[in-house]
Amino acid sequence: MMSVSVRSSIKSTTIPFQSQIHIDPVVEKRLLRKLDFRLISFAFFSYFTSNLVRNNMQNAYTNGMDVDVGIDSEAYNWCVTFFFIGYIIPQIPTNMFIARIQPKYFLPTAEILWGVVTCCIALVKTPNAVWGLRFILGMAQATFVPAMVFIIGSWYTSSELATRTAIFMAGNQMSGAIGGIIAAGVNNNLNGAAGKASWQWLFIIEGLMSIFVGLVGYYLLPNYPHNTNWIQGEERDCAIARLERQGKQLKSESYTWDTFRNVLATPYAYLLTVDYIFINIGNQIPLNFSIIMKKMGYDADLANYLVSPIYGLGVITIVVIGWISDKLGERAWIIIIVQVFVSIWYLVLFAVNHAATPFWLLMLSSFAIVNNISMLPLMFAFINEIFALDTNTRALAIACINCIGNLVPNFISVGVWKVTDAPNFFLGKVVTFALSVASVIITFICWWCLKHEINIPRVRNKKEEFEIPEMDNDLEKKKV
Repeated sequence: MMSVSVRSSIKSTTIPFQSQIHIDPVVEKRLLRKLDFRLISFAFFSYFTSNLVRNNMQNAYTNGMDVDVGIDSEAYNWCVTFFFIGYIIPQIPTNMFIARIQPKYFLPTAEILWGVVTCCIALVKTPNAVWGLRFILGMAQATFVPAMVFIIGSWYTSSELATRTAIFMAGNQMSGAIGGIIAAGVNNNLNGAAGKASWQWLFIIEGLMSIFVGLVGYYLLPNYPHNTNWIQGEERDCAIARLERQGKQLKSESYTWDTFRNVLATPYAYLLTVDYIFINIGNQIPLNFSIIMKKMGYDADLANYLVSPIYGLGVITIVVIGWISDKLGERAWIIIIVQVFVSIWYLVLFAVNHAATPFWLLMLSSFAIVNNISMLPLMFAFINEIFALDTNTRALAIACINCIGNLVPNFISVGVWKVTDAPNFFLGKVVTFALSVASVIITFICWWCLKHEINIPRVRNKKEEFEIPEMDNDLEKKKV
């Protein structure tokens, strides 16, 4: 019989540590293959469809929705903003309890709901109707990203986390790459079909795609290592051992004041929230690319097609940067380097011709700035690691940072990235440059606080060690 006692190398902090737990590499590889095929596949395609229906307003706008529904510049901005108002309302409370429910049923159902709502947008006649449905769409999608980040962090270790999170979030770039092609194809081939305009077909097709992925999700998505029916026996033991080796809490317990204190009484939630906001605003050039092109006098189809290779590059770089981050075991300095790179490009964009960007510079800068989105997986990996030792704290921190980090940039963009300022967007480029520089400073402060272990979130139960259950001798090499 065998009992293993594991002690943290850094007292009661969330910094991962090595232990004497042995894990069979053959079983571990088999487990990872299953998780990558099912969990990461569902995460990728769900994020792909999620962002298709979230960001298709610019495609619908360029395909004639502005004229048919009467959506002017101000109404367009509110279509975007109402989504994020709905996005924040249920996000924190639902993610607080994501560890206590079965996500394999909850998340696919939410995706089916946002697919149905997207199809309904094809029927709208007024901007008010669009605002209402976009609000409901935001509520349906509210918990998806933070919940998925939490679930991935509940299965993968620190040396795998950024890569898997990056593959998941590459669905965002893929939606940008394919979304333009879908919009252009629909506009060329379905405009007027069955008495519907191309923008209406766009919402119908992308809504049905979400419904399909949601239905498949009932089969693909796992729960957690202790309650997933297709992870059993030595694979389940391996999954649990991998988390214990990193000092992660395995199951959610009751929420206490310590949970909120771990988030609100430490500097990291505030620093990462502000950093997330600044990084998120840096994505405005790719997000507004089609509108910039149209206002420069180019055809809507060309604008939709040209955005595809930009996001296609983003699909590659987001995974490469995530992989490099895992291999180096570094988050903060990679974020700093990329944010310096992004800030330089925004500086060039408003300095050349007083922001009257020529076509060649618009394309070049778009290919450069799209790499900014690759910072979000690193941010989520950062959050999963900093708050790793308490399940409830981790769920709460992810939800709070994602919620505020997505809401605030949209209110800022309404003021500084006005559609009426297209194609130059001078104010938006200046503000985004300043915030990218500020992100470098915030990330460095966060790194410095971690390096000096300043007020790091503590283990709720204050225990410095835990006991691994006794195992038979003939299973010692396969189980903890």
